[in-house]
Formats: sequence, C-alpha cells, structure tokens
Amino acid sequence: MRTLDPRERAGGDVLLVAPHPDDEALGCGGTVHALAAAGAAVCVVVMARGDGGVDGRTSADGRQDESRRACEALKTEPPRFLDWSSPQLREAPADAARALETLLDGRRFDTLLVPAPFERHDTHRACTLAALLADVAAPDARWYGYGVWDALPAVEEVVEIDITAGRVAKTRAVAAHESQDGPRPLAAGMMGRDLSQAVYSRITGDEPRKAVERLMELDALVARLPPVGERDERGVREALVAWLGERGRAWAETLWG
Repeated sequence: MRTLDPRERAGGDVLLVAPHPDDEALGCGGTVHALAAAGAAVCVVVMARGDGGVDGRTSADGRQDESRRACEALKTEPPRFLDWSSPQLREAPADAARALETLLDGRRFDTLLVPAPFERHDTHRACTLAALLADVAAPDARWYGYGVWDALPAVEEVVEIDITAGRVAKTRAVAAHESQDGPRPLAAGMMGRDLSQAVYSRITGDEPRKAVERLMELDALVARLPPVGERDERGVREALVAWLGERGRAWAETLWG
C-alpha cells in the first residue's frame, strides 16, 4: 500500500470535518496530529452536537468541552462547532453546507478530511455530503475520506499514514471524550484497529510501524462533480453512488478478473 507523508503538507491549510464530537479523534486523530507536527494548520469543525451520546444523558456543552480537550491533545486549532442536531444535518445537508461556509468566513483549505462515503452511520454520510456541497476548498485541494465506524480496505484509492509517533496523543484525545469512552472502550478499540492495520498492511516484508491510519483518496470523485456553485444534493448523491459502484467493480476485477 502507498504511504502518505505528512511532511508533504507542511505549511498547508487542513480542514477536518467531523460529524460529532469524538469523530475528530477516532477517525483520523493520528493523521491530524502528524500534519500539525509537520507544520500544517489544522482546522477542526464539528458539525452535529452529539448531545445525548451513547448513554443518552450527555449534554452538548459537555461533549464540546471533551472535543476541545481532544484537539488540544492532537495539537490542532481549537475546534469550531456548527451546533446543529444530527436530524437537522441529515435532513438539510445543503443548508449545513452554507452554514459551514459562514462559520469558516471565506477560508479555503488545500487538504480536506471528511468521513469516507461508505460509512454506515447516516449522520456521517450527511456530513460528507455537506462538505462536498460547501465552497471551502482551494482550487487544487486534495480530498480524503476517513473511516470511523468502518475500517477502510486495502485497495488502490486508500493510502496509509504512519501514526506511530502520535499514537499516545490519539489515545489521549479519544479518552478525552469520557462520556463516550467510559461506556465502551473506544480508545482501546481504535488503538487495536490502528495496530492491526500496521501489522497486516503488507503480506510480506518488514513492518517497523506500530500504528497506521488509512485515508481514501476522493480527488477522482470530486473531479467529476460540477463546479461547487452548480452542485446540488441530488447530483452529488448520484455521483457518489456511481463512483462507488465503479470502484467496487474495479476492485472485483482486480481480484478476480
């Protein structure tokens, strides 16, 4: 598998769009920590409040405080919050895109990190849709999808990032979400996934890395979309379905053709 070197993004402007407080750490916390360490400016936007949480009793303010502590551990900028409910985001991603543009006040990013388009969590997919509809990317921006609920497969469009140096920071960031990590061991689970991806990323050869995150390159998907001002929700949804279908067939042919 190909490896993404965070040093290539030194001096860049990175946007991490997270569906809920905790996704900024779970999905690609090691990557943004490495990017920040390499000298990139990393802006984190949390789209939905996440109030209730896994136990149904956590306040939105409490979860936002946890996200602030997580971003401090990851060395990103303090997170910004769209402060929408999850149902709002799912029902009106185009409106969320406009709200995201307003929140970022004209800032453009050369690297964008969004939930991978086959995440099974419907609020995560709505977050991706809103990001693709928003006018927040620089002209030659690179787009990547990260996995939270679903790990990314070892296919052509997926790259790996060695997060060995940042695995402690990521674990601390996930653990900062005490309301979520307490009822179920999220930090331990994600550490296990990052470790297994490092161990099993290659069938043969030496493997010095201790932890790996994966990102799916989405540039080919974004390139087939109309200019951002001409995009609509239906068209982007159709493009996502078509692109994922084509990639699935290509992967199958690579393995069995």
